Amino acid sequence: MKQLIFTIVFASVYSLNYGQTTVKESKASNGVPIMFVDSVRIGQADLQKYKSEDIATVTVYKDSTKFKHLDSNAIGAIYIETNQFSRKRFLNYFKSKSPEFKTLLASQQNDDSFQYVLNGEVLSKNYEGKLAAIDDKKFKSITIIRKEELVDKYGATDKTFGIVIVSDVPKDSPNVKK
Repeated sequence: MKQLIFTIVFASVYSLNYGQTTVKESKASNGVPIMFVDSVRIGQADLQKYKSEDIATVTVYKDSTKFKHLDSNAIGAIYIETNQFSRKRFLNYFKSKSPEFKTLLASQQNDDSFQYVLNGEVLSKNYEGKLAAIDDKKFKSITIIRKEELVDKYGATDKTFGIVIVSDVPKDSPNVKK
């Protein structure tokens, strides 16, 4: 029994530490950008853990004044969000904007049966970053439609529900901020 508990604890600790290795704050960047993945500061070597298809957004901050308190040698910052992190953000945002979406998501237990439609465009691949970029300044509405309407209006046949989102198009694409 002790061996089983030890194995479970070891596996849990290992899996928690495997995803990202944080960088010690005292480590200087030596004139390179500070890097963050899903709000966790990482080192350059940690970037190799991520595949390009796992990345939802990349934001480059050219001005390092916001990050001087972290590293005086930084020449900016790179902020990366993974698809998984972006998905959590947009699901939480849409739940806060629509009680119907919140109820539907809870009843389905995940969004696998949802077809997202953003400003008339049926989203099929790598859409997490687009949906996570929607905020109160851009958001206009969210409507849930059933399969029949989803097929009639958008030709999407492989999902049960359509999540039709209307928003302003982000003005800062690509994600480069000064």
